[in-house]
Amino acid sequence: MKNQMVRWIGSAALLAGFAMLFTQCEKTEQVTPLTEEGTMITERGVVATPGDVCSCLDANFDAESLSDEEIAALTLMREEEKLARDVYQSLYEKWDVQVFSNIARAEQRHMDAVLCLIERYGLADPVGDNGLGEFQNTALQGLHENLLGQGVESLEAALAVGATIEDLDILDLMQNIEDPEIDNKDVLAVFNNLMKGSRNHLRAFTRTLEKLDITYEVQYISQDDYEAIISTSLEKGEGLCGTGNGTGICDGNGPYGGNGNGSQNGNNSGNGPNNSGGNGTGTCDGTGPYGGNGPGNGNNNGNGNGGGK
Repeated sequence: MKNQMVRWIGSAALLAGFAMLFTQCEKTEQVTPLTEEGTMITERGVVATPGDVCSCLDANFDAESLSDEEIAALTLMREEEKLARDVYQSLYEKWDVQVFSNIARAEQRHMDAVLCLIERYGLADPVGDNGLGEFQNTALQGLHENLLGQGVESLEAALAVGATIEDLDILDLMQNIEDPEIDNKDVLAVFNNLMKGSRNHLRAFTRTLEKLDITYEVQYISQDDYEAIISTSLEKGEGLCGTGNGTGICDGNGPYGGNGNGSQNGNNSGNGPNNSGGNGTGTCDGTGPYGGNGPGNGNNNGNGNGGGK
């Protein structure tokens, strides 16, 4: 696996003169509270736990043997998502700017999704009981200290750190997805949905800068890839196990849902090969714990409103 994780280019100068702050990740994103146990509470009051994501994966994807590259990628991405979460959480505590809190919650859900795969395949969890800012991967440990050290210098530098983290995260996910040795469908489904979230986070940071006539200078992905991202609208997920604009982890604007291919005759519902059709009440349909406003049109569908990223 080809990773550029340890490469860091200082970016504090990118935001010189930046005097305004952005208090929302996206106009449509709603702040979702977390319980002490780390579960997520939707706007409808339904508790969505990491275990529900695992159930979605188990119901829709066969477990396949992992290559060495897949094991390495899962191990890295588990801690890389933790790095993003930890930095954003610390920067929120420092600057009290809501964008960091919002995206820290999203990164926690990304961590949970990768953990589902780690546990599914019986891998050792590199996060374990490590606390905030603690990493098994020494390169990530150093990167965390570098990023946080810059982010606490000023709010401008903190926002630059946020954009750079998403830039880097997208690169590593792209390289993993393009690696021919990484081909398990469940792994690719999770990675693709994590990358959607990272693209949206990058859009949020860079569009804030654009309002101030400041252009973010790409550091990791190519300029062409960057332009393709920022020139398009915010993305909704592509139906890992559900569709609709509902709230929660497995549908709506979350990492596994949205108005994508998971409905009608798609692979994960309707008349698709995973046999998820029918008018039932599955985990991720309209009446399930990530529900929408109706019973859905198949076990993995639903027409909810709102969304959690």
